[in-house]
Amino acid sequence: MDVERYMERVEQYTLGTMPPAERAAFEAELATNTELRDTLDLYRLGQEVIEQGVEADLRRKMQAWAATETAAPVMTASRINLRPMWIRLAAAASVVLVLGWFSVQWAGQHYSDKALFAGQYATPEASTLRSATAAENPLEPGFKALEDKQLQTAENFFKTVSPDQERYAEAQYYLGHSALQLGHFDLAKDAFQTCIRQNEVKFSEKAQWNLLLTYVAAGETDNTDFRQLLDALRNDNGHSYQREAQALYGKLESFWRRIGK
Repeated sequence: MDVERYMERVEQYTLGTMPPAERAAFEAELATNTELRDTLDLYRLGQEVIEQGVEADLRRKMQAWAATETAAPVMTASRINLRPMWIRLAAAASVVLVLGWFSVQWAGQHYSDKALFAGQYATPEASTLRSATAAENPLEPGFKALEDKQLQTAENFFKTVSPDQERYAEAQYYLGHSALQLGHFDLAKDAFQTCIRQNEVKFSEKAQWNLLLTYVAAGETDNTDFRQLLDALRNDNGHSYQREAQALYGKLESFWRRIGK
């Protein structure tokens, strides 16, 4: 069974994040695609294993019931009632073995902080950097350094732009990108937050989204400020990055995220 082929669709369907048209097509496919049905069953049973903590206690319980099975049979109501639980635990053990190493590795590759950041972050496109001479555009030296991937030079330049300069918000936005790509996460967060406070329409929402991604890159997805901002963006119907924020939230709350940690 090719679990990886169906994994992401199954999760979207189970979490209710799949668009209505895709959901209808998915349910229609369930009727004819055995592998898809099996993957859905594995996913649901795997969630039970994680949520009920069966994995940690599984070996001890199975050994105990195995010992019970070798004793002289006594047909009591208590003994009869153990059978469904034994079958359930055996099925759960099978799920752990089937998903096991493969699932943990796959989840780590696709749902880790590093993977989520790489999948969402986009460097500023060259077309967004206004080309001109330094005399015509005071931020041009920083733009050129950023475009040429001279990130430390870009960071150093944008840090020199003072708050009283007209394009300060823009400089802070690109300072955030420079610092983020260098792994200077505290500086990147400060820069994006400063840009947001300037409330300049062209950069404010983009700065909010990239601030979220900075927290992800820094491995700070449990940070209270991160969670509050994520909730604000994913629930804001007018925000330019609402869909991206909803997708990020879905991955952070994912079953695969939990087993990949």
